Amino acid sequence: MSVAVVIPTRNRPDLAVRAVRSLLDQDCALDIYVSDNSEPARRLTPDPGAGPRVTWLRPPREMSMPEHWEWALGEATERSQATHFSIHYDRKISKPNHWGQLAALAERSPETLISYPTDHVADHPPPLRLWQTPWTGKLFAVRTTRTAELLAAGHVTDIAHALPILSNCLVPRAVLTAIAGRFGSVCNSTAADAAFLSRFLTVAERQLHHDRPPSIAYAPHRSAGLGYLRGGGGDFRDYLDRFEGKSWLHAAPVPGVNLGQNMLYHEYELVRRETGALPPLDRAAVLADLGFHLRWIDDPTLRAELAGILRDHGWTGPEPGPLPVTPWRAKLSVKLQQARMRWLGHVPSMITGFSFPDDEAALRDGVRYPRAPQATHEHLALLEPEEVAL
Repeated sequence: MSVAVVIPTRNRPDLAVRAVRSLLDQDCALDIYVSDNSEPARRLTPDPGAGPRVTWLRPPREMSMPEHWEWALGEATERSQATHFSIHYDRKISKPNHWGQLAALAERSPETLISYPTDHVADHPPPLRLWQTPWTGKLFAVRTTRTAELLAAGHVTDIAHALPILSNCLVPRAVLTAIAGRFGSVCNSTAADAAFLSRFLTVAERQLHHDRPPSIAYAPHRSAGLGYLRGGGGDFRDYLDRFEGKSWLHAAPVPGVNLGQNMLYHEYELVRRETGALPPLDRAAVLADLGFHLRWIDDPTLRAELAGILRDHGWTGPEPGPLPVTPWRAKLSVKLQQARMRWLGHVPSMITGFSFPDDEAALRDGVRYPRAPQATHEHLALLEPEEVAL
């Protein structure tokens, strides 16, 4: 049993190199593939000090993100003898000595996909904060039919940390082969993560979820996904430019609209139409979910325009305001807690929600002060998971 990790990157050389270094600082050997889809002037320089376990790739031309992920994953599966594969964001670091347990679980259940949660650094609403997901350290089995039911009912946000998206999974080679054989590709569509998720739900009866976050996503100012959610910003404009001339979200509940989980619902609906294996979307629930995500849109004019579009499609909810900004008193309280913690040398049970001046400080403390595990798994309850002995 062996694991290959693919890091697709575009115009983010420093982030990609940092992701590589975090994967080298693990308690198991990983085959690492870095695929640089950058503009010629912004390509990264391969790090010769990374060693022989790192392979540096460059696609034959600039690609859309899903096309690039597909190409990079294909190169890795051809070049590596690994039994399991994972996509690792360039704007994510893996915490030291976390992949050994994942690899051991994969060896024990070699045919089953293993998902895991991720901590993240976010600046919306400001200030820049670290969010640490609750976790138990336990292993759970989740039925894919249950996951599909919850997605169709608009519960994407409620189960987000346990969704089997390509960048939060250890995927057996056999699963990749099954998906590609059924759909012609693993993830090449509009949204790579969501395309993989929806396709996976039709080829497997269950996933395993290791309820422990091995990584921290950061650099929200470079995120295409957050730019999409906010109505602009990050690398979303570049993401869109790669799709020029192609259909955009035509199967979504509200076609062509960039809002909330509309992109995920688009991928879900494409697979449902092709296979008939997924439950139909509950339109009222999905519209309510899209309405909830209006709060991510800062621009009041754009927010009102999107609310009007939703109403034209049958949404009846009130228009929410933007996400609330933390009051200055609350910010001061957190700052005092952080100062006291460092002065006394205390190790807090969690620092989720703490604010930081920059990504560097957030990542440092995110690794140094992991959230303590909890005994119960209420955060996974909707999925009706069954605990599996470790």
